[in-house]
Order: sequence, then structure tokens, then C-alpha cells
Amino acid sequence: MANRICKLLVVAAFALASLPVWAGETHVVIAKDMVFEPEELTIQAGDTVRWENHERRQYHNVWFREAGEDPVPYFFPEESYEKTFDEPGVYPYVCEPHEQRGMKGVITVE
Repeated sequence: MANRICKLLVVAAFALASLPVWAGETHVVIAKDMVFEPEELTIQAGDTVRWENHERRQYHNVWFREAGEDPVPYFFPEESYEKTFDEPGVYPYVCEPHEQRGMKGVITVE
């Protein structure tokens, strides 16, 4: 009986190990013409946001200043930056070099 239970536990462990691990969804924000599109985005905790630079020549970055974070390095045309949001909240951000031109956005995490 103990041997059978042990075998069942091993089979159950392998079955659980083969289940897919839930990964959050990835959402894309486009940086182009000095705006983020969409400017406001609502996601679920565990989701990732990828900012893609669709400019021809201009660099951008993402800065969550209100969260006390440092600005991320610039990403140039055809480059991107990703951030995963694990905690619910509202996360306003700006493009540091283009903030004065109104380049900003908000990520709301539910």
C-alpha cells in the first residue's frame, strides 16, 4: 500500500510539473510623434508592458518618477523597454527628455 501511494505521489508531481506556468499578458505601448499610444492603459497584476519606439530618428525613455525610480536608459528607433507590474496601483510616467512636450502616460494595475 505504501509503495502504491509513493508511486501515485510521483505521478502527481510529474503531472503538476508539466502544467504550464501562468505568465501575465504583454501589452504594447507605442512611442511615436512625441506621444505614448495608448496614453492610459489598464492591466492586471503580473502583466508586462513593452514600450516600443516607432520613431524614425528620435530616442525616448520611461521614467516612473512618482514611484521614486530612476529613468530607464534611452531606447532608440526599433528598440523597446519592458517592465512587469506585480503590485496593483496607478503608475504615472513620463519620457524624461520630452516631458515638457507633454509625453506622458499612466499604467493602472488592477
